[in-house]
Parts: sequence; C-alpha cells; structure tokens
Amino acid sequence: MKLVRELEVLRERLGKTLHLDELHKGIHVGRSAVPDPGPEWVIIYRTAHGYCCMCEGAPVEFGELLDVQVWADRMDVQPYFMGL
Repeated sequence: MKLVRELEVLRERLGKTLHLDELHKGIHVGRSAVPDPGPEWVIIYRTAHGYCCMCEGAPVEFGELLDVQVWADRMDVQPYFMGL
C-alpha cells in the first residue's frame, strides 16, 4: 500500500515539474482549434511587357495588373508584388 502512495506522489511531482497538465490542455485545444492557413502567397514581378509569377512550378505571365488581380481571385492566392 505504501508503494502505491509513493508512486502516486512521484507521478504528481513529475506532472508538476514537466507541466504535463498544461501540455495535455494545449494538445486538446490545438486539436479542436486548427487555424485556417489562408491563401497561398505568390510573388508577382514587374517585367518589361507586363507581370509574371511562378505558381505550382509553372510560369504565369500577365499583360496588365487587372489580369493579375482576376487570376489571384480565381486561383485563391494572395499576390505579393515585387519590384513595382
């Protein structure tokens, strides 16, 4: 009986030392509240003849800024403009 009580005390001390209660709560909160990653970021470059970017390993070229905005909405990406 004494061994059972000593093991219980040891478990409590280790739990407090290692902050297992906070870890346990954090794991359960993290599982239930998975944040939405949001749209993927795509870097848009200004070229001599318009705009271009790389999306999913393929180059995409645009003539005007409006084309970039329409494409970004359709592809659900967040454009980041470089060199404007």
